[in-house]
Amino acid sequence: MRHLIVAVTVCCLAFVGCSREPEPVAEVEATVHTIDWHQVQPTDMTATQKAQQELVATATNAMAAELLGELEAALHSGGGPAGIEACRLKAPEIAARVSEQYGVKIGRTSHRLRNPNNTIPAWADRSVADRVGEPSFLAGSGGEFAALLPIRLRAECEMCHGPVDSISEDVQRAIATFYPNDQAVGFVAGDVRGWIWVEVPPGEPNTEL
Repeated sequence: MRHLIVAVTVCCLAFVGCSREPEPVAEVEATVHTIDWHQVQPTDMTATQKAQQELVATATNAMAAELLGELEAALHSGGGPAGIEACRLKAPEIAARVSEQYGVKIGRTSHRLRNPNNTIPAWADRSVADRVGEPSFLAGSGGEFAALLPIRLRAECEMCHGPVDSISEDVQRAIATFYPNDQAVGFVAGDVRGWIWVEVPPGEPNTEL
């Protein structure tokens, strides 16, 4: 399998999906269905699941690389506050673009959120509660596939996520401005800061995208 760039290089987790108008109740009721998920080990995956896993890697690498580029440029030009602003503005755009390009749902979440919109997918609740530090994969009852990929904090990311007394005043002001209920501080290098999650629909995906 292609190596995953599991965003250990991505310092901020200000990521959210695009907002949209709520569907009428009748339409929601007509389309909602329950998916039963169970964990699957890479050694036990079917050929279709292996292809879905490959698509997870492709989409994750694409999102991480693009967001990292935006973040590095912002940090170089304006330091920590600019990095927070870049995450806030660019991450949703990148997620939407990657989701559309690869036909997946993709996002980030954490047990200590900066952006409250980064809610945990229901199928990932247990793994997040257990602070799972290794990639985990799940198969859905209808042929769906999901992945939860840990993000470990790098030392340079402590400028925005480290102990409060080590975060500069200008960064603290930026965090307080955009995320008044922030919980995403107090981490040190190597900590599991959060997770990238990906959902792949049923069927044989095209991994050549």
